[in-house]
Amino acid sequence: MSVRLSKEESEKRLDLRKETVHKVCLKKTDMSHLISRVAVVLDVSGSMTKAFQSGMVQATLERLLPLAMAFDDDGSMEVWTFDHEFKRYPPITRTNFYDYIKDNKISARGGTMYAPVLRDVGSYFVQEELAKIPTYVLFITDGDNADGSDTDKAIKILSHFPIFFQFVGIGDTSKNGFRYLRKLDDMDGRYVDNANFFAIENLADIEVIDDVSLYTKLLDEYPKWLNYQQVREMIAKGDVMDKQKKKYLKKLKKRSDSSGLEVGGLFVDIIEVLVDIFT
Repeated sequence: MSVRLSKEESEKRLDLRKETVHKVCLKKTDMSHLISRVAVVLDVSGSMTKAFQSGMVQATLERLLPLAMAFDDDGSMEVWTFDHEFKRYPPITRTNFYDYIKDNKISARGGTMYAPVLRDVGSYFVQEELAKIPTYVLFITDGDNADGSDTDKAIKILSHFPIFFQFVGIGDTSKNGFRYLRKLDDMDGRYVDNANFFAIENLADIEVIDDVSLYTKLLDEYPKWLNYQQVREMIAKGDVMDKQKKKYLKKLKKRSDSSGLEVGGLFVDIIEVLVDIFT
């Protein structure tokens, strides 16, 4: 990683990146005056240990925060972490971003399961924080999940709410990497296509991808999703908790019956975590 900037220098870079986001949005339909809630979901599975220790995760957050500064009405970004469980953290803002990972004692540890955190993100934005505002969620991971059927179910149910998921895979950019996430665009049974995915070697390094290219890539499919008639209708009803929403939320919170293959996958995932930690 490059030399750590001072807090003052980092704040100036945040503001420059916020302007870059605005410039990227000017080139996209219906994005120039967008108000959107922004959240980030961070993988803290054991295989992410080196990424945390090197400062890559902190640098990644500093590249993502300008999206919230540009879109969110209060400039904050909600934060979740996940391994085989999940945890909510205080929103990251221009005030507390510097050393956010260190200050909140966030580190890597367990396996990789997407569904638990997806369910909580959905519950939070649909039930706890109702609003006539779309939600853009950045989901950062370095590996495939061990709970495919549960994740399928969560993604399909969440397609009935105005929440868009931009999945970003870090590390393996080969066609064989992130097999589950690469299938998202072809997933049947969704109300609308509510997710996009791309893989990149290092999300934090501007030499790997510059700011304009990064924000352009991150916002590639979001405008298309916003223009779906179904999404517009969901946003318009975002502050109403009706029977239909309660029905979907009930389904969302109920876990699927995991197959033996998935349980075995979790076991393999745990073994891989231990190997990562001790090698």
